[in-house]
Amino acid sequence: MGERIRPSKEQLLALYEAAVAFWEAEPWQGLYDADLVCVENPLDGEIGYCSVMGKGGQHFGLCVFLGMRGLRGFYELMELGDEKEKAQAVFSQDYILCSFGERGELDEEDLREVAGLGLTFQGANAWPQFRRYEPGYHPWYLTAEECVFLTHALQQVLEVVAQYEQGEVDIDFDQARTVLRKSEERDGKLTWQTTPWELQRPVLLYEPLEIVNELLLHQLRRAPRSINAVWEVEVCYLPVIIQPSKEERPFFPRGFVLADHRTGMIHDCHVYEDPGEDMFQVIDRLARHITNFGLPKEIRIKSDLLVAVLTDLCSKAGISLQRAASLPQVEALLSELGREL
Repeated sequence: MGERIRPSKEQLLALYEAAVAFWEAEPWQGLYDADLVCVENPLDGEIGYCSVMGKGGQHFGLCVFLGMRGLRGFYELMELGDEKEKAQAVFSQDYILCSFGERGELDEEDLREVAGLGLTFQGANAWPQFRRYEPGYHPWYLTAEECVFLTHALQQVLEVVAQYEQGEVDIDFDQARTVLRKSEERDGKLTWQTTPWELQRPVLLYEPLEIVNELLLHQLRRAPRSINAVWEVEVCYLPVIIQPSKEERPFFPRGFVLADHRTGMIHDCHVYEDPGEDMFQVIDRLARHITNFGLPKEIRIKSDLLVAVLTDLCSKAGISLQRAASLPQVEALLSELGREL
């Protein structure tokens, strides 16, 4: 992570002003959370996919999903019906959030910020709070760049809502139709325009891993075989917060988990930091366990990632690889760890 530069007082005042205008306009009266509005970031051209929250009368705010990774996460959250799966999906989301709640929901840093700006808010759920959600990290305070873009997003979504109410734009999530607010700089000021936009669902594809290490394959094939062992294997963010110091942003570690499907015994729970190590960690930890304890009859997995990582290895080692809708023993461990959050 690069240096996180905090917003200036002027940037924060502009953000709170935009948030108050958003709250007073109540855009959730017209738009559903699936009615995404696209806003291009003037700084780098990245598109924020903006979801207005509040139609259900419970959670109010604006969620700005960032780029293709953010949009992929939005679709994931929309489709997951199981609350446990949604809880795990939250760890890999990429968005900026403006939410509205009660004063008691703000932490000490939020309250110091509001007091320092000389602001106060009246009414139920009228206190804004801003957070950055990033894969592998605990929700954190905004940087200057994030603050400025969220200000743009709040303002431009209201412009689109006004156009929508006048029948000037077409927004239909089921038909993948929406609009894009795009700017250009003229005489030192940004001018914005609205253009039709078609939503394209991003697809994440993993390249299958081919095992070419003959020594490794030889060791695996020589391992004793269990006719009954069924293992559950998962790699994911663990619901455990790690914060080396108060000044550093807390993060969630990655974890390789191997559990016995029948007994519930956790054979391995290895923690590491970098998701880029996923493939290496899966092969390394699994190979170690097979070498020490023998080949299982079957390995059960859930994710596309593990399909790509383990298909070739299991085929060459003579292990049945099965895709499962759930991994109850792994999920029980994650649930137990998550109770501490």
